[in-house]
Amino acid sequence: MYEVRPGDYCYKIARNNGISYEQLLRQNPGLDCTNLQIGQSICLVPLSNSWGGWGSGWSWDQYDDDEGSRDLDTCRPYVVKEGELCSRIAEAHGLSFAELVELNDKMSSWGGCKKLYAGQRICV
Repeated sequence: MYEVRPGDYCYKIARNNGISYEQLLRQNPGLDCTNLQIGQSICLVPLSNSWGGWGSGWSWDQYDDDEGSRDLDTCRPYVVKEGELCSRIAEAHGLSFAELVELNDKMSSWGGCKKLYAGQRICV
């Protein structure tokens, strides 16, 4: 997840985070690049992760969970609930612990799993 800052625009966000503009749009269906708001959360998954990552040939085409079909080129924003742990959040969303950490490692508000708090927005 990425939080929009003053002066940000879609192309700049994509470029500064190592993905293409097109990948940013695929990861965020419905994103209105002409109306970004400071503090807005945008899903941001780097193209290259130690575990393969979305957009770099990871073997699943889709992931099905209780919320329906999921395209792995997108990540979903998730709000942490009181008492939740990274391992349980990862498991509930079909991710390994390492994948959850990797997805959120570049997010400015990410302090790691030891600093997870209720109300925090993360990417799953």
